[in-house]
Amino acid sequence: MTENEERLLGKLALMCEQYIGGGQAEFLDHECISAGERAIEVLAEYGLVEVTSVRGGKWTDAGRALLDRA
Repeated sequence: MTENEERLLGKLALMCEQYIGGGQAEFLDHECISAGERAIEVLAEYGLVEVTSVRGGKWTDAGRALLDRA
């Protein structure tokens, strides 16, 4: 991932953690809101989230590391 992608994905990850992660840094529940669904899809494309249900997914080790750096 490029430096620019990492910067943008870091901001997206922080937004997801705040608004659909409940601050737990574990499960992301998009509550069937299309913006949350798409955000999880994008993060999953980069290996930052593992989709584990139709309602969302969980952070991978790479996703947690990105959150720590963001």
